[in-house]
Amino acid sequence: MDSRGTGEGMVESILVLPSDPKDAGQMAETMSAVYEVDWREADAQIFSPEQFRHQISLFPEGQFTAFHGERVVGVTVSMRMNFDPTNPFIEPWWETIGGGWLKHIPDGEWMYGVESHVHPDYQGRGVGGVMMEARFDTAKRLNMRGMVAGSTLLSYAFHADEATPEQYVRGVVEGRYFDQNLSKQMKKGFMPIAVIPNYVTDPTSLGWGAVIVWHNPDYDPSAGARASLPADTPPRRWALPLREARAVPVKSS
Repeated sequence: MDSRGTGEGMVESILVLPSDPKDAGQMAETMSAVYEVDWREADAQIFSPEQFRHQISLFPEGQFTAFHGERVVGVTVSMRMNFDPTNPFIEPWWETIGGGWLKHIPDGEWMYGVESHVHPDYQGRGVGGVMMEARFDTAKRLNMRGMVAGSTLLSYAFHADEATPEQYVRGVVEGRYFDQNLSKQMKKGFMPIAVIPNYVTDPTSLGWGAVIVWHNPDYDPSAGARASLPADTPPRRWALPLREARAVPVKSS
C-alpha cells in the first residue's frame, strides 16, 4: 500500500483509504478502544478481525480506514440494502447488521451506515467527516439513492426529564437541543425520520436512536444503482491535515 504517513518536510496528515483485510486486527483494537470493550469479550458487540475481513469481502467499495502513519485511527463500515423511507426499520442496531456479519444486499439501492468511529486520541479533528465524505463519494459513484443509518441519541439522557424522544429529536432539528451525534450528522445533510427504542445499550441515550436519511443529489433514476465499480477503477484516497481537537458543546451544570 502507498505510504500512509508523512514524509520529511510534509505537513502531518490523516489519510483515509479503502479498508484492507490485513489491517483487520488494528481495526478491531481501535473499535475496542473507542467503546472501551474488548472485542474478545462475549456479547461485546465489537467487530472481530474476522468480521472486519468479511465486511470488506462483501462490499469493498463501502469500507474505509483512517491512518496516521501506520496507525489505524478511524474506521467506517457500510453495507447495501433496500429501504423504504415511508416504512423505516425500527429495530436494534445489532439486529439490523446481522450481529456484525452484515445483512448485505449486493444490488441494494441504499447504503446503510453500519459503523463509524474515531480513536479517542483523534476525535474532534475532522476525521469522521472525511470518512463520511468517502461514503458519499461511493454512493454517488454507484448511483445509489442515498444513505440511511441509525443515529444514537448521545445527549438525550440530559433532556429526558423534559422531552420524549420524539420531542427531543424535533428539538434537535429546530436547534433547541444539541446532540453530540445527531446534530453533527445533520450538518452532513442527514435528516431524522423516526425514533428507534432499544437501539443500543448506552446510558447517555437511554437506548434511543433515530433513523436518519441522506438523499444522493446526483442520483439518476433512469440508470439504476450500479452493482460495483469497474475492476480497473483506481482507489481513491483522502488527506486531512492533522489539527488540534475542537471543543464540543456540553450541557452546563
